[in-house]
Amino acid sequence: MSQKKPGRNDPCPCGSGKKYKVCHAAEDRARAAPPPSTPHPLTDDLKAAMELLGDPDVSRLSQALTRVGELLTEWGPADDLRFDAKDFDAHVGAELARLSEDDVLDAAGARRELLVGTVRKLGTRPFLEKLGAALLARAAEPARSRDDRRALCVGALLASASRKVGKARPEDIPILDVVFDVQFREWSARHKALAEKYQLLAEGLDESTLSPEAREALQHARDGDVDALVNYVKEDPGLAERIAREARERASRVEAKLREPSTPAVFSPDEELWLTCVLWEPMQALKSLPPETPPAERREAVSALLRGMKGALDPDFLSGMLGRLHEKAKDASADEATRAWYADAAIAFEAEPSRMGLAALLTGRREAEGRSAEELVALADLKALTTWTPESFEPYRQLLGQMGLTGGVERIRRVQDWLRTHPVALRPEPA
Repeated sequence: MSQKKPGRNDPCPCGSGKKYKVCHAAEDRARAAPPPSTPHPLTDDLKAAMELLGDPDVSRLSQALTRVGELLTEWGPADDLRFDAKDFDAHVGAELARLSEDDVLDAAGARRELLVGTVRKLGTRPFLEKLGAALLARAAEPARSRDDRRALCVGALLASASRKVGKARPEDIPILDVVFDVQFREWSARHKALAEKYQLLAEGLDESTLSPEAREALQHARDGDVDALVNYVKEDPGLAERIAREARERASRVEAKLREPSTPAVFSPDEELWLTCVLWEPMQALKSLPPETPPAERREAVSALLRGMKGALDPDFLSGMLGRLHEKAKDASADEATRAWYADAAIAFEAEPSRMGLAALLTGRREAEGRSAEELVALADLKALTTWTPESFEPYRQLLGQMGLTGGVERIRRVQDWLRTHPVALRPEPA
């Protein structure tokens, strides 16, 4: 049979005697037509974003870009949503050093010059293409709100200016300003944290024994300029070694004191209960390892315990615990040795919260004590149980509320949430 397509006025190949155009031509065209394309899931959002970009009321565009910045901050650093971290650090550090020597520029002018220089150097066409694709991918994620989808589509459309580099200067592409703002805040916070860590490590040093240059570098670090200290340490490795050595010695002193029966617990009762619940499974897994367990497997069990501790130490937890340690270090009613130990403990816990937290939990000889007679009874009732459930903690949570300890109430509520999926069996049920 011939495979040649019949003409419109030829007899239909089906043998009906009719002309092809009135017989099977329509069916054949329908079969040969490509399947209808599925509309892009973001079609409506991209259309709304285009309308927003063309709106003479730029306040709506500003709001959308502000929301993109909030989302980038919420998601945290990601390679496709940030300039290259290494290049950003190197460029910003060098530019800030240069701008600090310019006596003519004010703060706003210096920041604008830093932004322009950074986006010109790092806001390349490949970066913009990667950023646009990443923003669209985030916009298409399930459960994203309509406003968030539109804001992310606005960012993606602005990033498409990468196809017109040469016509649109990087500093004229607003989405690059957003990325710079978010990444510069993260960079500043990281450097501030590093400066504070150096300060913590150095607080135990007798600064009178340091050279004038070292004391000046430490002061710069306390003021937020960590680069001066970093540069000094590079030139004097002995100082870095000394800081590290004294930090280790301080941690050893704190751990030794924790093992003494007379040393009070560093945790409050609700903090101790939270840590016990969250770390129960990894602690039991570590304790159950037989003596012949391979070292690699034992190290992994220890690492799991450390990861659990790190996840349990949220900012509110650390802030409350460190605040108590600092207060006790200044307590005039305590003797000098006790105040010195609490000062050491505050520095050691702030420098290494996860490791020191485990040391306090596993080697401390005394449990956290109740702050009232009623709390002592409630804690004794909890510790007498064989299994902890969310319901068993409700009387204690209500008691903390009556005592006005709102932080403790919230922590016990978290304990109850945790126990709904991770019940804790303290000991076997009696036969």
